Amino acid sequence: MSFTEASPLAIGPSSTARYSATASPLSLTIALKGSSLATRQPSSPSRAAEGPRPRVRAPGGALQAVRLICFSKSVSGVQEAREAGPVLCSACGSPLSSPFYWCSSCKRAEVVTGPRLVRQLEELLRREREAELQDARKDFVRGVVEVVSGDLATIACKSPIFEEGDSVVIVKEGGARVLGDVVTGGEYALVRLHGDAGLGEGEKVVLRRAEQLISYELQLKLLEDYREGRLAQDEQRAFEIFLQSSFQVGQGRGQASSYRVLEPGGREGGYELDVFQREAVDRILGLREGELLLIVGPPGTGKTRVIARAALELAGRGEKVLVASHTNRAVDNVVELLPVEITLRVGRPEKVHANVRPYMLSYKARQALGKKLEELEREIQKARDEKKELEEYFKQIKDELKQCGLESKVKKRIAYLGRKIRMLTEERNEMLRRESERLVGEAKIIGSTLVKCGLWPVNALKFDTVIIDEASQATVTLALLGMVRARKWVLVGDHYQLPPVFKTLEEAVERPPEALDPLSAFNRLVAIAGEDKALWLEIHYRSNPEIIGFSNEHVYKGRLKLHPTSRGIKLEKRFEGYLSQILDPEEPAVFVHVPGRERGVGSKWNEEELVAVQTIVRRLLDHGVSEERIGVIAPYRAQRNRLSELLGDGIEVATIDAFQGREKDVVVFSGTATTQQSVVFVENERRLNVAFTRARMKLVVLANAEAPWSGLMRRYIEYTRNKGAYFSWSAVQSPKGELTPRLS
Repeated sequence: MSFTEASPLAIGPSSTARYSATASPLSLTIALKGSSLATRQPSSPSRAAEGPRPRVRAPGGALQAVRLICFSKSVSGVQEAREAGPVLCSACGSPLSSPFYWCSSCKRAEVVTGPRLVRQLEELLRREREAELQDARKDFVRGVVEVVSGDLATIACKSPIFEEGDSVVIVKEGGARVLGDVVTGGEYALVRLHGDAGLGEGEKVVLRRAEQLISYELQLKLLEDYREGRLAQDEQRAFEIFLQSSFQVGQGRGQASSYRVLEPGGREGGYELDVFQREAVDRILGLREGELLLIVGPPGTGKTRVIARAALELAGRGEKVLVASHTNRAVDNVVELLPVEITLRVGRPEKVHANVRPYMLSYKARQALGKKLEELEREIQKARDEKKELEEYFKQIKDELKQCGLESKVKKRIAYLGRKIRMLTEERNEMLRRESERLVGEAKIIGSTLVKCGLWPVNALKFDTVIIDEASQATVTLALLGMVRARKWVLVGDHYQLPPVFKTLEEAVERPPEALDPLSAFNRLVAIAGEDKALWLEIHYRSNPEIIGFSNEHVYKGRLKLHPTSRGIKLEKRFEGYLSQILDPEEPAVFVHVPGRERGVGSKWNEEELVAVQTIVRRLLDHGVSEERIGVIAPYRAQRNRLSELLGDGIEVATIDAFQGREKDVVVFSGTATTQQSVVFVENERRLNVAFTRARMKLVVLANAEAPWSGLMRRYIEYTRNKGAYFSWSAVQSPKGELTPRLS
């Protein structure tokens, strides 16, 4: 269908809402407002002929025009696009440079589709790949190739640091290239190779973990397959969602067999999902083939519960379900709530503990193969030990053996043991391969990171439904690694938090997080469909009302409802003496004015705040708050690095981007910035929203209150003043014998 001024972008049948702007070869401007979408086609390509462009309220709250560069697509593949010159800003007409298409004057990002979007994504991925290749030359492990059998290689590693699910690259002079994924770790790592690795037995290699590098390679390969028309029709349909802005938001409803909250292991809990969570489960169950559902899950609203219950219900209806995310932690959180009998975890969990280990593919494969595999591996190890001993013995007394006529006999024995190791290893590998493929084929629910969706064994599977958690942080191509494997799609995210992170994007204000919304799978679709087409989880359970209350009022505009039990979420112990007011459990959200100044060029740091953070963390530890309950967040890498050195390994210290999706009982946030430009970067609404919503019981924000804050930080300062939770660090008095804060 080709849209003109007389043909508005239509809402489809009552059960679905269809959004499409796929057939016009010219540049279209899409006006997004509520549930109505309209298009206009310019009478000529000139900017003047287009007239004023409509505006839309963007997810982050700013008015934004969305300009779609559309293209035609036939059943047989992608047709050549006719594009209307360079990408121009919808408001001021300025030409925009790739790959971000961000207008710094108008503070808006232009959304492109079709071949332009493909090229935009490819350029970004190549940049990121090059940056990762530079890192891939560090932190390496030396090894020797023992056996190569088909697409499997056994490598003896001097440092046995690799674990199941690790992605590794081989490092050579001048760069690095993808090698494969670790099937079993340890001293002798079994690696599934990607393509022809060109390894020779006995070859010395240098390896390094590099999941990101493999991620970029997989995404680029997927884009290439699309451009070359190598995808199946159902896989192309997932691409159309993003490249043609053509998708159906499911409106149907199913009914679950139970709405009880699932406990670890898939046990039915003692209480039920709330009304918003139930609605989300029902809408997931009501999806039809080719439909998509967007679920907004703000912090602490129970999205993990929803995903787990929906996956279990779909599996009970005979569906094969993929639960995916860009992080291992998010996948593990869902998997541990599901029955181990029907659920399989592929890849490397963030923490292999008692709750997750039984779900692992390698664990289940070994359990199934039992003593047969154990005996085979004992034989392999016995042959390895004998071969190693003989080789060392041969080196030591080579001349004596030659004189005695035993040199040839020892060499033959070493060669025999090498052949035996190879034969037994190939047998072991084939056993594991067959059993692994049986397990993934029979599993009703599979949990995997999005990267692993593009690798064996998940890449050989087809699913009925894929549920992607934390989809705001997943790029379009990363999400597609999972979406091309399914017929129905559920994306769960929060467009009021941060979009995907790109290493090559510097800490700068000229490109705020909003500039990356068109590259975020979730944020892009919410912007196109309209926020009212997304389903919201609205009851907050996780944090004290004083903490979440600020973001609810100033970011979520009061949409969240606080569960009554959240009022009891506070630190258990009262603090005495020094810093007792700042750390008072009855003041869950506080601000501490630290009259310091930022330092550094590029990435910033603040010495005065370093001292204050160290002092507060030490005081928390002295009063029995354990290290694992404390998180320290800084907006700049330079401040994070210095805090990590001061606090040691026990305290988790991270940038805001890295802490997204995490939570701690106590969070100490160092604002760091004091100059106008830096303040704008730190004070971005989404950035601070992420930082402030990581705390469950206690949020301590440190910053210079006299810095030119004018946005969300200024509102937080006033929020704490009104509650009597504003403190000045310079006014804090330390009793004799305790650490006194020093300001340089």
